[in-house]
Amino acid sequence: MSGTRRRDFLGLTGAAIAVFATGKLAHATKQHSAASSFDLGEQIDPWIELDMDALASNVRAVRKRIGDLPIMAVVKCNAYGHGGIEIATALQRDSGIRHFMVVKTREAVGLRESGIKGMIMNMGPFTRHEIPALLEHDISQSVYSDAVEILSSEARKLGKTAKVHICIDTGMGRVGVPHKEALAFVKKVAALPNLEIEGTFTAMTEDDDFNPVQIERIENICVAAGRQGIATGVRHAASTAEVDRYPYAWLDMVRPGSCLVGLEPERQTSMNIRPVMTFKTRVVFVKTLQAGDALSYHQAYKITKETRIATLPCGYSDGYPPVVTNKADVLIRGQRHRVVAPITANHMMVDVTGSPDITIGDEVVLWGQQGEERITKVELENLAPQATNTYRMTTRTRTYLPRIPV
Repeated sequence: MSGTRRRDFLGLTGAAIAVFATGKLAHATKQHSAASSFDLGEQIDPWIELDMDALASNVRAVRKRIGDLPIMAVVKCNAYGHGGIEIATALQRDSGIRHFMVVKTREAVGLRESGIKGMIMNMGPFTRHEIPALLEHDISQSVYSDAVEILSSEARKLGKTAKVHICIDTGMGRVGVPHKEALAFVKKVAALPNLEIEGTFTAMTEDDDFNPVQIERIENICVAAGRQGIATGVRHAASTAEVDRYPYAWLDMVRPGSCLVGLEPERQTSMNIRPVMTFKTRVVFVKTLQAGDALSYHQAYKITKETRIATLPCGYSDGYPPVVTNKADVLIRGQRHRVVAPITANHMMVDVTGSPDITIGDEVVLWGQQGEERITKVELENLAPQATNTYRMTTRTRTYLPRIPV
């Protein structure tokens, strides 16, 4: 941060710290915001940076693996916390991906209203009152129960045709029509008015021995339907694990998700995957404590010698995993510093003893790279493997945090 920017930041931060005494923060912030557009140099609260070069590189890695097969990019759960609209927009604009999958109707509608074209499939359930939105926005819907009759009826009333993907439970056991009943269900769906079978799919268990059984089951069902003159549409089963390790599961289209946003780079994989998300905040306060002082509720962390503490305006309410306190590091000025004391809803504290230059406004990397140092999500997962993992960490980052493409 330049000297001018640092002074600007310190001025804004000083106003924030003085709010209890002056009550003038709203006025000061309003004036400052009116004078300039959003600027990370002025960002106090945590934010997320998205490496769009890494995103495009991950798509190329998947394409290198699967060839010309179509990709349905899984951007569910806000693209695993990365920002569903931001990620889908970049995938369509920069990598030519035309198909997307979510698990909530509102996610699907949000993508369409943000300009996403092509197939958007809602793998999750739907209610009667959501059907008009599904039809209006041309959302393809997963079906596996008698709810398909309601979809057909409502589509008929509205003079629309609903596109459906039949979900078959080949062994995962969550949702889907049981594979032994699937052919009868396919015939039922094919006979209902105002429905178009656009696809048929299953979810894989990622079990080396059982996966082939699942693929055989869905293929047999589609072949049997075809013999009765029923087209079952595009067949799909493979998520990230199958894209990486089980080519027999690729079928007509693959559904990678976590690998696109780089949740797999530190794990064993045949693909060259790079992390997309960096989680950042800033130092908001620095103080020196003496032996006998303490930090946090109930004086939970005792100070035994002169210690310099930096406070960060980020806590578990923002999505940082509280279970890693006193174990995890953060990066400030390219160096590791230990998180100490219990992490609270809105704050965490870091021991920066021995680094006298650290000051208010310094950028902090919670996970990601700064200089030559990197803190990976798997590193944090390994500190508390029973309590968190890479998926939970990114998906728990709050939607209100700014997502900034870089």
